[in-house]
Amino acid sequence: MQSLVGYTAPLIIITFPKGGARGASTTGAEVKKMSTTQTETIGSGRVVSKQLDLEKVALEKGGMNVVTSKANLDFAVEDAAVANATQESLKHQLAEMTKLVEAKMHRAYVVMSGTIDMMMAAVEKNSETAKVFQRLRSKIRQAGDQTAAEPLPVPVQEATK
Repeated sequence: MQSLVGYTAPLIIITFPKGGARGASTTGAEVKKMSTTQTETIGSGRVVSKQLDLEKVALEKGGMNVVTSKANLDFAVEDAAVANATQESLKHQLAEMTKLVEAKMHRAYVVMSGTIDMMMAAVEKNSETAKVFQRLRSKIRQAGDQTAAEPLPVPVQEATK
């Protein structure tokens, strides 16, 4: 049999609960996990596909339908590769969008704050109407301040005798 030079088998991690696979309960608590990275899975699938080409004659002699198996494998691997590339692109887009949203939220806060300043100036800063605007401003938290507003005091009822 021919083999691919430099091929390293992927690391496969199998974990079982305490007591091993046989000692596991059947309550759904058992854990059977096999994992490789996405890159390792895609790379390994492509290596296996090449190995199918190299060993086609021997595999067909053994009764394997190499053409169908290779087509199924190649489709699954490339489908996974496309999905992985899309996911990575979306992660990048999300990170960029987060920066944009933060900048726009800051800008909206600055414009809102300036607008309240102009509203107070338009009705004279010491007027009753300006005081309403000042209360409005005090209720607005600055961008990035995620602390909850202080709770209002609750009246204490006196115990009746």
